Amino acid sequence: MGGADNICSDKTGTLTKNLMTVTKIFTETHVHESMDKEIMSDNTCRLLSLGICNNSNANPVITKNSNEQIGNKTECALLEMAFKMGYDYKKFRIRDKIKKIFPFSSQEKKMATIYEDDKGKMLCFVKGAPDFLLSCCTSYINADGKVSKIDAGFTNRLHEVIEEMAAGSLRTLLLVYKEVKALPEDWEEIKSDLVILAMVGIKDPLRDGIADAVRACHEGGVRVRMVTGDNKKTAIAIAKEAGILDPNWVEVEGDCTVMEGKDFRAFVGGLVN
Repeated sequence: MGGADNICSDKTGTLTKNLMTVTKIFTETHVHESMDKEIMSDNTCRLLSLGICNNSNANPVITKNSNEQIGNKTECALLEMAFKMGYDYKKFRIRDKIKKIFPFSSQEKKMATIYEDDKGKMLCFVKGAPDFLLSCCTSYINADGKVSKIDAGFTNRLHEVIEEMAAGSLRTLLLVYKEVKALPEDWEEIKSDLVILAMVGIKDPLRDGIADAVRACHEGGVRVRMVTGDNKKTAIAIAKEAGILDPNWVEVEGDCTVMEGKDFRAFVGGLVN
């Protein structure tokens, strides 16, 4: 390490505490900072919470006064939100009603679960990165709690919210569903005609002392680089918090300071088999 002049660091759990909390939710065309069930219709709350409880593998210990995150921290944050809305996953995650699970795919950036409700309807609940899921959605739950076709106005509003959440260093996650008549065999049968239930903004605060550690590296001539799978704007916001990027840094064309994976691969000449 004596000759090192660059350090590449993962973000989640390394620069940040890996203690996720849902701090904002966009549902039925409105953004809320409260996680009370009153912010949406009963039907939307039911579908959203059932999806969160069943399309998950985490097993946190949640009470009114404390939470112990056990398992995937993003899922724990979602389950804590559902708990606040009156849905304790221990009561609503019924294994006999889960008909099929499509585990999280790093390639697809999403996870799906097929759940049979009390009326015998099979509901496919999906959660994933907006960048990967939005193109699969054709409808959303409107302000009246009913299904509407996605139009230009909703699309523009959704992208505005994504930008706002990312600029606030929040990780964005889209929660969607659709009713299916038969169990799908693969992802291709899932990723069409999905209905948007909500998009959440999840906060993962920096570890104590990270900004000081980054500053010490810079003073010692060592450049710190952050590597993450987060949305680009979210990554930029967190890098500024940590001192990896100057707070006044602005992206300009041709600047390689911040790069997405596909651009980096092209920059270095592609992958080597």
